[in-house]
Amino acid sequence: MNSTERRKKLLNWLNKDGTLSLVEMVDYFGVSKMTIHRDLDWLEQRKALKRIHGGAARLEHQSSQQEDSSFERLSQSKCLICNRPPSQHLLYTITLKNGEQKVACCPHCGISAHLLLGDQVTMALTADFLSGRLHSAQHSYFLMGGVVGYCCKPSILTFDNEEMAIRFQKGFDGKIGRFNDAMAFLEKDIRMHAPDGCPHCASVAPGNSFTEK
Repeated sequence: MNSTERRKKLLNWLNKDGTLSLVEMVDYFGVSKMTIHRDLDWLEQRKALKRIHGGAARLEHQSSQQEDSSFERLSQSKCLICNRPPSQHLLYTITLKNGEQKVACCPHCGISAHLLLGDQVTMALTADFLSGRLHSAQHSYFLMGGVVGYCCKPSILTFDNEEMAIRFQKGFDGKIGRFNDAMAFLEKDIRMHAPDGCPHCASVAPGNSFTEK
């Protein structure tokens, strides 16, 4: 398969699934990571896709009907941490090294999954709380510990725009940070509840205690 055919197939696949991890693309096409990086760079320069941490995402110019269809597919899965169903404006997805995609009901459980699974996670997407659109968790703005509690506590909401995160913070308090700040925030909260872990994620399987690290 030449580069033109590979890029065409990659783009069709991406437009269908919405996001792809680097591992998925390397395994499927049987080429090196460097080759896939070159393909993604070539396609991004032509505004055919958006590069995100660990992979690529289709550009957000699809119709609201397509967005609803994508969420409907993901919403059929329950949260891998607390077993709750996800909501569109709190959805958090992770892709593992084996290409498997997992769903978390909210950023709280999404970050819990990062702490639990560590480097098994190759890519993560989170919904902007206001628009519901998925974007890279690595580039998101996290509002942590606000007084509003839409799902698991302590509350963690994500925004793809810092200005909107600040405006929301003014009404509901909390602390704004980036991905690593959210990891540290939740890990501290979980350790405060040791040895039981997070009381709001009680359905984590036995033996998956963060305190065993």
